[in-house]
Amino acid sequence: MNLTSLRYFVAVVEAGSMREAAEGLHVAQSALSRQIQNLEQAFGAPLLSRLPRGIAPTMAGRVLLRHARDTLSAVAMAHDEIAALQGLRRGEIRIATIDPLAEDILPGLITRFQARHADISFDVRVGNTRQVQGLVREGLAEIGIGYNPPPDPDLAVLTAVDQPLTAFVAPDHPLAAHAAIALEALEGCRLILPPARSPTRRLIDEAMRRQGVTTRVAVESDSVALRLNTAARTQAVALLAELSGRTAVAQGRLAGVPIADPAVENGSIQIFALKARQRSRAVTAFLRGLQMAIRHAR
Repeated sequence: MNLTSLRYFVAVVEAGSMREAAEGLHVAQSALSRQIQNLEQAFGAPLLSRLPRGIAPTMAGRVLLRHARDTLSAVAMAHDEIAALQGLRRGEIRIATIDPLAEDILPGLITRFQARHADISFDVRVGNTRQVQGLVREGLAEIGIGYNPPPDPDLAVLTAVDQPLTAFVAPDHPLAAHAAIALEALEGCRLILPPARSPTRRLIDEAMRRQGVTTRVAVESDSVALRLNTAARTQAVALLAELSGRTAVAQGRLAGVPIADPAVENGSIQIFALKARQRSRAVTAFLRGLQMAIRHAR
């Protein structure tokens, strides 16, 4: 039994699926299964129950889950405290983020930070908002960045910046000529949306329902790049945060049309971290720059 096994076990329980956990951890599903089997052999009891719609911990698994989370949290805190002793000379900054930040803001921030602190390394994981939350809960990331993350009692929101939804369309799309549109303008349009039951999708579906707009789904995916590239090649409309398509708009591949409707104006990009977690000086210094960059990204 080792820390990797515990991290993998927690990830499977959080995801409720071996496949989703493997994708979130960026490991092969077979490797993940072997780690779980090793844990079950070490404890002499089944830890997971296979259900028709996923995986859930057994009674023994719930006991291990509680202690595994405590152990991973304690190890991560020790890592942070030791890094703090090194000041800004050495250390690692672990970040989990959604795609748009990985493409647009983080590369420049990391480059400028390392120009001043060359021995600080970065571990950056990319996923959807739920995966980002899981990585922070598991102690695999100290800072998480997500769009419309659902409330989590284990996480503290450090920064929240409004990012209302924007309609991204090909430059020759009829909507591209508008300065802004209401939700009603999307009636009859083929839409490119995030996956069903995701936080942003729930925001969109609820807003459409309230306004009586019929949703016609052309494509749904958790890949921001796929959604934007599909919009650029078709007459379908991709609904994302403004920041997500900023680069494509600047390159002339897409037009971004704000949706002027209160029902979708409460979206936000949030930076979050585990509550009561001591952060190293390096993480604190980088966090200040990250918060400033996101605030100015509006």
